[in-house]
Amino acid sequence: MQARLDDPRPNIIFVMTDDQPYRTTDYMPTVRNVLMTEGVTFTNGFLTTPLCCPSRSSMLTGEYVHNHQVYTDRYPEGGARKFKDDSTFAVWLNEVGYRTAYYGKYLNDYESLTPAGYVPPGWDEWGVFMEKNLPHNEAAGSAQYYLRFTLSENGNIVEYRSKANFSADVLTRKAVDFIAESRNQPFLLVVGYYNPHSPFMFADRHIDAFRRLTDWTPWRPANLNEQDVRDKPAYLQSLLPFSTSELDSTYTRILRSLLSVDDGVASMLNALDKTGLRRKTMIVYLTDNGVTVGEHRFGFSKNCPYEECIRTPFVVYAPGLYPAHTDAHLVANIDLAPTFCELAGAVVPPGVDGTSLVPLLKDPGAPWRGALLVEHWPTEEGIGALIPEFSAIRTDHWKFVQYSAGERELYNLRSDPYELRNLAGNLHYKELISQLGARLKKMQQE
Repeated sequence: MQARLDDPRPNIIFVMTDDQPYRTTDYMPTVRNVLMTEGVTFTNGFLTTPLCCPSRSSMLTGEYVHNHQVYTDRYPEGGARKFKDDSTFAVWLNEVGYRTAYYGKYLNDYESLTPAGYVPPGWDEWGVFMEKNLPHNEAAGSAQYYLRFTLSENGNIVEYRSKANFSADVLTRKAVDFIAESRNQPFLLVVGYYNPHSPFMFADRHIDAFRRLTDWTPWRPANLNEQDVRDKPAYLQSLLPFSTSELDSTYTRILRSLLSVDDGVASMLNALDKTGLRRKTMIVYLTDNGVTVGEHRFGFSKNCPYEECIRTPFVVYAPGLYPAHTDAHLVANIDLAPTFCELAGAVVPPGVDGTSLVPLLKDPGAPWRGALLVEHWPTEEGIGALIPEFSAIRTDHWKFVQYSAGERELYNLRSDPYELRNLAGNLHYKELISQLGARLKKMQQE
């Protein structure tokens, strides 16, 4: 144990949720009161492509989607079969002596990889959801990943069919065991909870949570069911408003679903205390993509260029390394891989687009980027199939969106944070649009 304490490299725990609306960490007591209060909270954390598999691939590689080319969730445009898994932060950290584990949701369409239960390079421990091992009478998407699910456990196919095995709790138990088993060497642990993804299921113990209005506040932003969408792209103008009662009902289910994630974070903190490793460990908390809650008439959706789709809770909890503070710099999922590399003493391969957060964590005044690239390719199904291909540039002041069909959007995020007034058709902003467009093109080519 002493040798581990003498090693300056921290353990890294990456907690990732699936489809979590940005503001919902307010209802997660451990995340809010421990990780966010005692850690570094980045208030401008983003996903460079707001869709599960592309975003997760960017996290693993540190690359923008146009470079790793996992454009969507399903093959041939995306999915696990499209992902090149031989160069990820797991491989890089494993090579410098880190023990690695991944539990939970990996990449969409993972079950199509061969052999069944395939374990990608770099992972010492593997416990990942498989999709197509459900009984024939269980509809895909009903209870999979929550109550009746299958894991590849180091390549062995293991079924969980008991209601007592709520998936988030199973993943938490595996994470706690891994922490205990890895106490004498540096480790990287990824816990990919499926919560709160549709169908927004929650553990039985949380059934009474958020039943009273005193327990939560209905979400009523200025862009809820946006009334005047004449300045918006054609696909958005075709959307119909959602009933607020439906939005509220689903929102409370999302909040309940997240409580088992919060319980998991508490359990991992407890395990770190038992092993004496809390101050030797960094916990990073993100979601894979944001989700709207009725904003701009979207209902519960992702893929869009608006703040609700591209923002993520972004927390770095490392009480032994960095003092607690709030940071407003533009950070993104592509920054995780180079950050983990620098902390572990691994070499960042050429071609990584992200930037290590370590200088910023040490000194909030360190030089940093002034813009981020956001990209989307039409998906195989759902509302993402309606949204044309787009690329966007997001600065601390402006957002400019360019669609493949020629439509454009421009928002002054300081005066219009809810993105209600599209300024792209205003001649007063012609020069600004030209400048942002040129900058956007350059970012796509780099």
